[in-house]
Amino acid sequence: MANTVHLIIGAQDGGTTATFERRNPLSGEVATTAIAATVADANAAAQAALPGWAALGPTARRALLSKAADTLAAKAPR
Repeated sequence: MANTVHLIIGAQDGGTTATFERRNPLSGEVATTAIAATVADANAAAQAALPGWAALGPTARRALLSKAADTLAAKAPR
């Protein structure tokens, strides 16, 4: 049975009811079902995040962005 991935905006379940399935390429089975976010959902998420992001100082923002970059680099194919 597939896991359902929810769309969280401003600490609340948000988004549309439209979904899409992600399938295991080997078995073809549904691996997850996720909410199909819209541009409006992305804008709402950005607006919800802005006050907290703006409250951080530049050093804290730089640390978070560096951590995100390190995480992406570690997962990148070599």
